[in-house]
Amino acid sequence: MFRFVAVSILATALTPGAGPSASNSTTGKWQVDSRRSDVQLISDATTNFGKTKINFTAGYARINGEVSLDNADLANSKFDLHIYPANAMAPPIEEQGNSKNRWMADLATHTLICFHSSKITRTPDGKLQVVGNLVLTRVDRNVEIEPNEAYSGPNYGPPIVHRVVREAAFVFDAPAAAQKDALTTSGSTSVTRESFPQLVKAVLSTYWPPLVQDEKCEAANPTEAYRGFQCTGTFMRASGLPPAPTQVGEDYPGASDFNAVVGSQLTIALRLRLTPRVAAEKAAAM
Repeated sequence: MFRFVAVSILATALTPGAGPSASNSTTGKWQVDSRRSDVQLISDATTNFGKTKINFTAGYARINGEVSLDNADLANSKFDLHIYPANAMAPPIEEQGNSKNRWMADLATHTLICFHSSKITRTPDGKLQVVGNLVLTRVDRNVEIEPNEAYSGPNYGPPIVHRVVREAAFVFDAPAAAQKDALTTSGSTSVTRESFPQLVKAVLSTYWPPLVQDEKCEAANPTEAYRGFQCTGTFMRASGLPPAPTQVGEDYPGASDFNAVVGSQLTIALRLRLTPRVAAEKAAAM
């Protein structure tokens, strides 16, 4: 059974009219810290045999990308983001569907969501409205199963790439300075099944494994009780749908009808920690 993990949002909005020093501190080129950022995917459902409408978390995802901010001229600012399942530290496929990770190339499906901004404006309350292209890349493979004495598992056919683009608008809190030369911000967008049916269907049919944020693993002391690596971090797993009741009576219609995914809308909620791009590039080169 899934359990709910509460996640605090670290981003706070800058006060409109703040002095130049506060505003200029966020100007620059930044990289999304994929170890300390996350995406929450939220859709709608019904529970209690269709009597109650609810929103539920379909999954948590990892995110990476780059953000350029110019507070003096927002026209020079840009967001390029990539959202993908947390079973990899980087997207296993490119936006065009080509495989980037040979160890994951033969999976039955791949889902990648990208966002590329084209226009950024500031709202009256100091937030950033970021308009651009929301891109879904979905790679599917047909499964070929031939049970016989030499059967060694399913064989997957050639990849079939589906790529769909729709315009979308994210609204972000004004990025706020955090410790160690980092910024934090949060933002979200919502789409409907009518406006982007392929995205809603892909998100709801994708397996989103639990996300471990800021994971750190160390080898334990080799003793008789040695159990491998000891890891710490923030474990984030989708809450899922409410559990069905276990009481059984004459009028009980069955637990299978207690919950139903509707999927009429999808909200993509981002929580980003941004680090200076130059510093990140130096660290990667070491």
